[in-house]
Amino acid sequence: MLRINLPPTGPTRVTFADFRKYRLPIPSKGIKERGKKETVLQFDNEDEAVIYADHLEEIVTSVSKNSPERNILRDMVTAIRNDDTIRNYLEYSSIYTWVKNRVKTIRMAIKPSASFLKN
Repeated sequence: MLRINLPPTGPTRVTFADFRKYRLPIPSKGIKERGKKETVLQFDNEDEAVIYADHLEEIVTSVSKNSPERNILRDMVTAIRNDDTIRNYLEYSSIYTWVKNRVKTIRMAIKPSASFLKN
């Protein structure tokens, strides 16, 4: 399970009440409040967290610029994107995809397909 802390960036921290008040989507494994200082978003894995952050960014575009909801959404997206686990996941998954595509291209250059040889 992946846990991402939402640090208090404004005058008050993000709470479960904010999720209910603004009808924000709740992460797959929920929200946990630790004392009066921290709120934690819980996910199954890094992929779910990235998809959740993307969804929040889509919501930001439909919210008024002066709304406190916009600040809450941006803070949540920033916390997810700046998490070390998420950054490593994105970096290594991008490298893996790049290498996989390059290996496929090299294999085609070394060993052409049977249909290519018939022509």
